Amino acid sequence: MQTVVRMLGASLAVTGLTVLSAPTTTHAQGLSIAPTVGIYAPTGDLLNTVTMSGNTIAFRQRVGLAVGGRLGLSFGRIGLSATGSYVPTRLQATITETGIAQNSQDYTALWFGTGRVNLWLLPRSSPLSLGVNGGVGLVGRGPTAVTDDEGNVYTDVSRNDWGGVVGGTVGLNLGIVGVFVSVDDYIYNPSVFEQLGVKSDTQNDLQFSFGFGSRF
Repeated sequence: MQTVVRMLGASLAVTGLTVLSAPTTTHAQGLSIAPTVGIYAPTGDLLNTVTMSGNTIAFRQRVGLAVGGRLGLSFGRIGLSATGSYVPTRLQATITETGIAQNSQDYTALWFGTGRVNLWLLPRSSPLSLGVNGGVGLVGRGPTAVTDDEGNVYTDVSRNDWGGVVGGTVGLNLGIVGVFVSVDDYIYNPSVFEQLGVKSDTQNDLQFSFGFGSRF
């Protein structure tokens, strides 16, 4: 857990320093800080071509609760932001031939850190704001262990993967405080269970978040 906190903190700190050191020739509208809570929803299998004891095994992360935060700075309709989130989620192993699925007994810790460029289609100063964003993301995965229905055990160590992130945000301006909902798509190739000799599929992990904070 301490490793998760340190990595999220480092991601926010690095992008935060970038935000704070950005050129100020354009009038800045202020720093925004917001806690977030939402749902992590993977859209595909991590692996689905693993063969064990004559069966094909598919691995998939389950839906989980995502908690985190967002730090940003806007210059008119353009802005920079850093985000971080932590997701405890179970891993599922399914025998394709029988359709029998088994969830891991322990949670796998996932953490997401990003640095982004934001474009506000409707400015933050308006009562209703609308923005899109994109950037670079780091996806971390803690130690993993899961057992399939036939008793085969699969384990893996902690791993980190770089990828991209795109998203959109709708916000409601309440003065110095605002609320928003956002959806983000984390696109990456996870390096999970590499010892099995099978390449993971490209992931499109979605996060749906609600947040509120000062100067959103």
